[in-house]
Amino acid sequence: MRTYAKITVSRKGEPFLKKGQTRMYANNAVSLSEGAENGDPADIVTEDGEYIGTGYLSLKSHVRVRILTRDPEAELDHVFYKKRFRDAWRYRNAVCGSETDNCRLVFSEADRLPGLVADRYNDLIVTQISTFGMEKNKDMIYSALLEVMQEEGQVIHGIYERNDTPSRTKEGLPLYKGFWKDTGMSVRTVISENGLKLNVDVENGQKTGYFLDQKSN
Repeated sequence: MRTYAKITVSRKGEPFLKKGQTRMYANNAVSLSEGAENGDPADIVTEDGEYIGTGYLSLKSHVRVRILTRDPEAELDHVFYKKRFRDAWRYRNAVCGSETDNCRLVFSEADRLPGLVADRYNDLIVTQISTFGMEKNKDMIYSALLEVMQEEGQVIHGIYERNDTPSRTKEGLPLYKGFWKDTGMSVRTVISENGLKLNVDVENGQKTGYFLDQKSN
């Protein structure tokens, strides 16, 4: 049985989390297990000891925990992330059909993965992490994502991190961008979007030089 740190929510903050709110704020934290560190997984419990949910601790942020699961038995491990990514991918397939070569693969809370956004551009995935816990566990998380894509028959050759959003400073995280592991890939690619060809520069977040994706008459 797993033994995660416990963070106790106040009676004032308890009803909001029970009604579906996924963020526990610092001003509603009553106590925290001794020795718990920034980015550790933690169970949110009430002052009466009732379990509410599990997420990563953000000790420098006003949002102390973002809930990843409400299953008291769930472990935030490789298997957990593979299931989340598989659910996200199959949802995109159902909604986007054949347009999944260029789409948003993961959209934070919408995919029950707060703190992570991932966009696909052909064989390149561009990610943005905004929480300390996700950053701390990104190697495991990225590996799970790539495994799922491979198992679903998708060719992905690299991950580019756009971790330069100012909101990271609220988590005590540095700002940077670059490839996760050296891939030798270009930061530029060409995608199809609504009948157009777009030149995409993932390093600078630009889409330029578009033209019709069809032969001239």
